[in-house]
Amino acid sequence: MSVVAWTAAGSLAAWLWLLLCQGFFWRTDVRLPPAREPDSWPSVCVVVPARDEAEVLPASLPALLAQDYPGRAEVFLVDDGSTDGTGALARELARGRGGLPLTVDAPGEPPAGWTGKLWAVRHGIALARARDPQYLLLTDADI
Repeated sequence: MSVVAWTAAGSLAAWLWLLLCQGFFWRTDVRLPPAREPDSWPSVCVVVPARDEAEVLPASLPALLAQDYPGRAEVFLVDDGSTDGTGALARELARGRGGLPLTVDAPGEPPAGWTGKLWAVRHGIALARARDPQYLLLTDADI
């Protein structure tokens, strides 16, 4: 038997195995079991570094704060030396709204060897870890 015939036979065997022995995976009438609510939801802290994001913050931050999460969750916006009032705008957007609590902080100038955004992320993670969350979500102010 030639190499081409062996390759064809191997391919045929693989396809037959997938079609007949793998639980009919291609069928669209098979569904996952219904989701059930967990007994307790994990705690989550969201870290948002922001520098000069006042233009996009009114669209992104309220959507983040309005998340309906049944567990404990909190948002930390780290103002990385903005000159357009990003921190004050974030506080104003959170004031009087329900939803996730917001903490706005500014870490100041980064130490030697650090860049601004990475310093802001590190600072935000340190703030979040003080709350002992089970999960950290790192996002950006313009998403």
